[in-house]
Amino acid sequence: MRAIPVLVTPPARPVVSLEDARAHLRIDHADQDAMIEGLVLAATAHLDGWRGVLGRAILPQTWQETHVGPGPYLLAMPDVAEVTASAGGAVSVETTALGPIVTLADPVEGVTLSYTCGLPAAQLRAAEVAVKLYLTHLYDGSDLSPAFGAMVEALRWRAV
Repeated sequence: MRAIPVLVTPPARPVVSLEDARAHLRIDHADQDAMIEGLVLAATAHLDGWRGVLGRAILPQTWQETHVGPGPYLLAMPDVAEVTASAGGAVSVETTALGPIVTLADPVEGVTLSYTCGLPAAQLRAAEVAVKLYLTHLYDGSDLSPAFGAMVEALRWRAV
């Protein structure tokens, strides 16, 4: 049975800053800042994390999964930078086509794994643009650009 990841520590900053969002939407006043910040959060939530359409973390964030039975354990999201196990001890991570596979040096019958993941720098700019395109859609109700779909497909980890 596949473990369901739980967000433990969200990203330290938004994917798109308020200033960048205002510039993208061509807004030069602060009257709508609260709404714009909310729309940035909504656009990011649509794309980011295990439940987002990308199925992966955009910015570095920490997730946790509880697995039963002996390992190795398949993590739900890619781009893993660090893993720790509740059982302690050494942990190794192998990147495979199925996803990151975690093996414990001292196997146990179940474990909670905490891991930090986020997009590689080479893909981060495309994710920022995708958030801005979705932000525009939420802000003015316009149709999504075909470029949005192409970006999502290029960044998507799994079909959701």
